[in-house]
Amino acid sequence: MPTKKKPAANEKRLADTLSYLQKRGLKPEDIVELVHKSLNVHPKEEVKVPLSAFNNEHLGSLETIVKYLRENLLLTYQQIAELTNRNKIALAVSYRNARIKMKDKFPDQVSPYSIPVSILKDRKLSVLENIAWYLKNTFGLTYHKIAVLMNRDDRTIWTVYQRAQKKKK
Repeated sequence: MPTKKKPAANEKRLADTLSYLQKRGLKPEDIVELVHKSLNVHPKEEVKVPLSAFNNEHLGSLETIVKYLRENLLLTYQQIAELTNRNKIALAVSYRNARIKMKDKFPDQVSPYSIPVSILKDRKLSVLENIAWYLKNTFGLTYHKIAVLMNRDDRTIWTVYQRAQKKKK
């Protein structure tokens, strides 16, 4: 059972295990699939990000999503790119910036609301516009409630929602 007291030892054990699997002829995609199976994560299902992940003071919306998908769900840049209709290099840059701003992994918290990553495929809207539009129209949340849940100003949420509404017409 891994302990929090020895992260370096755990990382070395993981690196040794990955090296062993690669020497046995497993491709990185196969290893990721094994990890997904062991964690009971199924990328074929609707991938969602809990709204609690957005309640941080350091990261932008895309950075939050990419960091959560990479670290908590162990998705590859290619998988995230397919889910979000984004360039995998841009996603890698977003992840690198997110890691600089926030080193720790998001805690596993249960959130009453979650964002399906597939809403980001609509590139006519920004990431925050997509999220505000989704939350307002799916759950009927007020601008204030969305702002509180996402750690943003009420006026910001109102503005991005109004922009999204204009773009959707």
